[in-house]
Amino acid sequence: MKWNIERRLEFIESRLLWESKISRKDLVDYFDISIPQATKDFKMYQEKAPGNISYDKSAKQYIATVEFEPVYASRKSESYLSKLQIAILDEEKIMFSCGTLPTAYQLPAPGRAIQENVLKIILQCIHSGSSVAVEYQSMSNPDPSMRWISPHALGFNDLRWHVRALCHKQKKYIDFNLGRIVSTGDIRTGNFDHSNDFLWHNNISFHISPHPKLSASQKKCVECDYNMKNGAAEIEVKAAFSFYLKERLKLTQGHRGRAAIEQQIVLVNENEINTQIELLQNIEQKRLEGVSFLQTS
Repeated sequence: MKWNIERRLEFIESRLLWESKISRKDLVDYFDISIPQATKDFKMYQEKAPGNISYDKSAKQYIATVEFEPVYASRKSESYLSKLQIAILDEEKIMFSCGTLPTAYQLPAPGRAIQENVLKIILQCIHSGSSVAVEYQSMSNPDPSMRWISPHALGFNDLRWHVRALCHKQKKYIDFNLGRIVSTGDIRTGNFDHSNDFLWHNNISFHISPHPKLSASQKKCVECDYNMKNGAAEIEVKAAFSFYLKERLKLTQGHRGRAAIEQQIVLVNENEINTQIELLQNIEQKRLEGVSFLQTS
C-alpha cells in the first residue's frame, strides 16, 4: 500500500477513534483531495477494517461502531497527546489529525541559539566519520578553548541539543552543548572506533517507586502518575543520558532527604546505577589507552 493512502486511512481511523465520527469533507479538506477519491478511501477502509464503521445518512457522516477496533491508529493517550504537541507548535494549526483541536497550551522552552554552519559541519563529520577542531566554551573555564572532537551522534535532553563526541583534549567521550561551540576549524578524516563509547552503546535501568514517607493514598496517586506496577516502574535509558534523567526526575544525590510531598519518587537502585556507570567508564578508559589523540597546534 502506498504511503499517502495509508496515511489517509490512518486519518480516517484517528477521527473515528477520538471523535467517533468523520465526514468525506474532513478527508477532502485535510488532504486537499477530490470527493471521488475520498469516497474510494472510505470504501477501502471498510474493506480493511470491516465492522469498524457505518454510514449515518441523516448526518451524512461515518460513525464508529460499538465493535470499533483500530487497525492503523494507536488508541494510546500518548499518541493523541504527542500529535497535540505538534499541533500546538504549528502556527496555522492544520496538522492535527485527531479531530477538533482542543484549547491547549504548552510551556515554552528557552530558545537555544545554534549556529547553522556549526550544525552543518558537525553533521558532516558524523556522516563521514571525520574529526573537527572546535572552539568550545565550557562552564568550567572562563574563556573558550580549541580542541579536537570526533562526533558520532546527537542527543536531546528536553532542553538542549548535544553532540556526542570523542574529546581529544579530555581523552574520553563526552557531550558538547551545540550552542556553546563558538566556531569550527580544520577537519580531518580518521578511523576512530566509536564502539568504544560504552556509555552511549549501553543502557541502564532506573527503578523508581513512591517516596516511602508518603501516605498509602498518596503512593497510589504517584503509582498512577508514573504508570507503576506493584509499586514500581522501570525506565531504560542510555547510560550516557543517566545524568539528564536524574536531573529531570529530581533523582540527584541526596534526593531521599527531601520532603516526601516534594520529592514524590525515589531511585531504588541508585548504588547499582552508579556502579554500572563507573564500570562502563573504566572499560572505555581501558579501550582508549591505545588511541592516538589529535593535538591542537
